[in-house]
Amino acid sequence: MKQDVTALDTLLDDELDYVHTAGDLQSRSQFIDMIKTQKLVYESIAPSAVRVRVYDGLALATGRSQMRVRNAAGVSSFGIRFTEVYVRRGGQWLLTAWEATRLPAYSAGERSRPAQASTKPKQGVLSFAANRLELLYRRSAR
Repeated sequence: MKQDVTALDTLLDDELDYVHTAGDLQSRSQFIDMIKTQKLVYESIAPSAVRVRVYDGLALATGRSQMRVRNAAGVSSFGIRFTEVYVRRGGQWLLTAWEATRLPAYSAGERSRPAQASTKPKQGVLSFAANRLELLYRRSAR
């Protein structure tokens, strides 16, 4: 998967707070540096059950995703539940907050909900964000 740091740079707010599944908090510059140096590589991201709500100048997206990442410890595959917040600045939607919680292999309480299959193909971190931003743009243009 292509890790396009230049494109990523245009999608992130200067005030980004990025919270990883282990609770580590990174600023915008720390997150970009981690991607640039490949300390963490997002090999695939497969979002599902994504819900986007748009408010005046702010958008909130929640959902689940199947992740495949590579770091110094090796390759890991796992599910997450995420919340991301976008802010509209200068006519552009920018990611200003991300927080994710790693799901156990079997998550209690999920059995009672109907399975929601993703209609989206596996995507890279940038196309994932870009598609979300495109969806937000279309919704806000209405």
